[in-house]
Amino acid sequence: MRILDLYLSRLFILRFLLILVAGSFFILTLDIMEVSNDIAEIEAESELQATLQYALHRFPSFLSQLLPIATLLAALLTLAEMQRHRELVSLWNSGLSPIRIMRGLLPVGCLLAVLQFTLDDQVLPETTVQLREWSIGEFGETQNLAGADGKIWLRSGNDYLRMPEKNLGDDQLQDITLFRRDDRGLLYERLDARSAQRTTNGWLLREVTRQGEAQTTAEKLPVYLWDGQIDPEGLRLLARPPRELSLSQLASLISSKSYGQRSPQVYKTWMNARITQSLTPILLIFLAVAWGQDYRRTGTLTRLMIGGVAIGFTFFVINGTSIALSEVGTMPSWMGAWAPFTAMACLIGFLVVRREASEPIQLRSERSSSGNAA
Repeated sequence: MRILDLYLSRLFILRFLLILVAGSFFILTLDIMEVSNDIAEIEAESELQATLQYALHRFPSFLSQLLPIATLLAALLTLAEMQRHRELVSLWNSGLSPIRIMRGLLPVGCLLAVLQFTLDDQVLPETTVQLREWSIGEFGETQNLAGADGKIWLRSGNDYLRMPEKNLGDDQLQDITLFRRDDRGLLYERLDARSAQRTTNGWLLREVTRQGEAQTTAEKLPVYLWDGQIDPEGLRLLARPPRELSLSQLASLISSKSYGQRSPQVYKTWMNARITQSLTPILLIFLAVAWGQDYRRTGTLTRLMIGGVAIGFTFFVINGTSIALSEVGTMPSWMGAWAPFTAMACLIGFLVVRREASEPIQLRSERSSSGNAA
C-alpha cells in the first residue's frame, strides 16, 4: 500500500504545484501591470530591480490566497485522471475505502497545512510591512486611527490617553493628555504633558499640568511617572489589517485589549481563523476523496469536477462571511472561525459513512439476485 500512497501523492503534488505556481505568477503579472507607476517610485538602481523587489514581496500573498484553491483543484484533477484511466474504479472495486485513500494523502495534507501556516504567520507579516512602506496599490491604504483633529485615543487599564497620530509607534510622545479614572469609571484626574518617555516602569511625563477633580487651580509638575502599559510596537500593529499579523502579534493586541481602538473580538476571531485556515488544505483533500467516491464511472468526470468545485467555493464564501460576522460581534470569535470548518468536516464524514453503510446492502442485494437467478 505504500506504493499506492506514493503514487497518489506524486499525482497530486505535480498538479498542485502547476496550479499554484502558474496561477500565482499569472495574478502577479496582472498586479505588476496595474501598479507599474507606483513601482517606478521604489528606490532602486533600475526599474527592473524595483519590479523584482516588489514581486519578491508580493508573491507570498498570492501563494497564500491560492493555496486552498490549488489544493481543491489538484485533488479533484488527481481523482479525475485516475478515473479516466479506470485506476480509481479498480481501487474502489478491490474494496479500498475512501478513508484509506485519505490516510495515504494525509502526509501531503499536513505539509500543505505547515506551508499555509508559515506563509500566513511568518512570511506575510514581514513582507506586507515593506509593501506598506512603499505604499503600492492596496497597501497604500492604511487605517485612519485619528479623528478630525489628528489625535488618537488609547486605553490602558482604566486610563485614556490622547496623543497626536504622528507619534504613533515612537518611544517618546509629544503633547499628550492623560485622563485617569477610578474603578467605577469616574474621572478623577487630568494630566497634560509636553512629552513622555517610555521607561521600564511605564511612561515618564515631563512638564506636566495636573488638574484633579477637587482642585480649582491646575498644578505644575516637572515630572510624573505613569504606570500605563502602552507598547509603541503595538500601536503600529493597530494600523494593519488583522490578516497581516502573526499569532504573537494578535495575542499582544488581545492582551492589551487593542488599547481601546478596536474590539478584541476582531483579533480573537483572526487568531482562531489562522488555525482553521492552516488546516483547510487537509479538509479540502478529504472533501475531494469523499465526493469522488460517488462517481465511479468514467462518464461522470464533469459532474465530479463541477460538484467538487461548487462545494469547495461555497465553503470559501461561507467561511469568509462567518469571519466577517464574527468580527462585528454577531457571533462568538471561535464560532466564526470554526463553524464553517466543522460543518464541512461533518459533510465529509456524512459522505464517507453514507457510502460505507450502503455497500453491505448493495452486496447483499447482488448476492440475492444471483441466488434467485440460479
